[in-house]
Amino acid sequence: ALGKIQPIFAYNFEGRRYDVGDKEGFLEATVEYALRRPDLRDRFKAYLERLAAKGM
Repeated sequence: ALGKIQPIFAYNFEGRRYDVGDKEGFLEATVEYALRRPDLRDRFKAYLERLAAKGM
């Protein structure tokens, strides 16, 4: 078993996990990060709303 050859480390993570190695996961993480930041939220949300209004 691997544990006999080298140490194994684990971390019990609670929360949302993003697969940023995947294009869609990277974009989801980036958008949610921007919307959670008070210094970015309003302008970024307005940008997304403009895109949605154009049907994008």
